[in-house]
Amino acid sequence: MFKTTKHSALFSAPSGADGVQFWAHVEHEVLWPWYYLQVVQDLGTEKMRTMLMLPSAAELADVVLARTEHVWLEAAYIATPADVNNTGGWRLEPLVKVVIFRNEQNFPQSVRHTVDSGQVYSLGESDSRHCVHSEKVFDAEVHLGKVEPA
Repeated sequence: MFKTTKHSALFSAPSGADGVQFWAHVEHEVLWPWYYLQVVQDLGTEKMRTMLMLPSAAELADVVLARTEHVWLEAAYIATPADVNNTGGWRLEPLVKVVIFRNEQNFPQSVRHTVDSGQVYSLGESDSRHCVHSEKVFDAEVHLGKVEPA
């Protein structure tokens, strides 16, 4: 969903041992919503904030599950194209909730996004008769903020 080329690499050296490579730009190839998350890493002496761009609800679910008392989500947004938000252009809105609806074979059929204005964006098959399972993969009230130790 996001792509780049070798020509946009900021440094000509290969990526470091941790796999990090810096890019001058990336291209968003598909006109589909994506998620923009602010992640906080507590390093003990300081807190480092980074922004993470994710192309799918499945990847959002993975990040939500990976939170710890040292790494958490501080903010979550959804970027939607004009044909999804009906505004004539891209919008970046605070994300409140994401629910994945699955069929009998447990394949995703649709994803429902709720943003802070109350607007709901549903993507995928709209016939809910085929959706027998639902999974709330993100809830701002639950998943934003520092994770308390168990």
